[in-house]
Amino acid sequence: MNWLAVVATFAGALLVFPMAIRGLARVGLREVERPDVPSSHLSKTGTPTAGGVVFVAAALVVWAVVARDPAGGLVAGAAVLGCAVGLVDDRTKVLRGEGIRFRPKLLVLVVCAGLLTVGVRAVNATHQTVPMLGPRELGVLGLVLVAFAILATANAVNLTDGIDGLAAGCGIPGLCACGALAMLEHRVELATTCLCLAAALAAFLAYNLPRAKVFMGDAGSLALGLALAVAASEVGVLVLLPLLALVFVAEAASVVAQVGYFRLTHGRRIFRSSPIHHHFELGGMSEWGIDLRFWAVACVAAALAVYWAVAAGLPGGVR
Repeated sequence: MNWLAVVATFAGALLVFPMAIRGLARVGLREVERPDVPSSHLSKTGTPTAGGVVFVAAALVVWAVVARDPAGGLVAGAAVLGCAVGLVDDRTKVLRGEGIRFRPKLLVLVVCAGLLTVGVRAVNATHQTVPMLGPRELGVLGLVLVAFAILATANAVNLTDGIDGLAAGCGIPGLCACGALAMLEHRVELATTCLCLAAALAAFLAYNLPRAKVFMGDAGSLALGLALAVAASEVGVLVLLPLLALVFVAEAASVVAQVGYFRLTHGRRIFRSSPIHHHFELGGMSEWGIDLRFWAVACVAAALAVYWAVAAGLPGGVR
């Protein structure tokens, strides 16, 4: 495991972010808050956004210089693909006051999921750990699950990115878990890519903590979602992804439940607002309070996913 690359990624990204923040502000990539968010968020209007380009670029450079393996390249490629789509969305928000409309954006993400699924098949990541059954070749069903997981995770992370530090802090444990599992499978290059992406994300978090100096934007959230789902597929824990990304799943589920209940009851709500972090925020909890609680859940869930995967047996042969 190339720990020097991980440390260098963190240090390099930490040094680059101040320049990137100024650059993002200079080109006009600033946050445009929606009217349906809590009123406390309106003061964040104008904060530089699309900071995800920095941690994605850092991960790509490290892979190109240090790893250069197909599996790690697919993770880095997924991040670049998500970043490109998100960057267009972030720019559209600045120009029009709202991002790409739902259906066109969903269609683009479906195409991305399809391309990445082909990539997962190309690197032979079709064996997945099934709890109580061990590694199994899932065949065509596995590829369908991969595509769905990639699409769902990208949208879930995008929904979670609603308060300072939340998405980044919840993404790091998942990436570290994938890196740890890759090491147990003796896939050093893939582990390096996952952990370097986590390190770059940690550097971003230093500037994204409440009150944030920069937001990751869709450029970061879509990149993180795609990369995490691809990494989980490659280390064989696709079936455990709902646990590995528990906070993201809960955030997306809260939106689905809120919208469904609202329509069924003609206007009644389960939560004060959704995604669920806004429910706690409107209940008086500070952003720091939400972050710390959700990060703790993400860490415990990721650790349990690793334990369960190892206990069931990894595709790489570790039991």
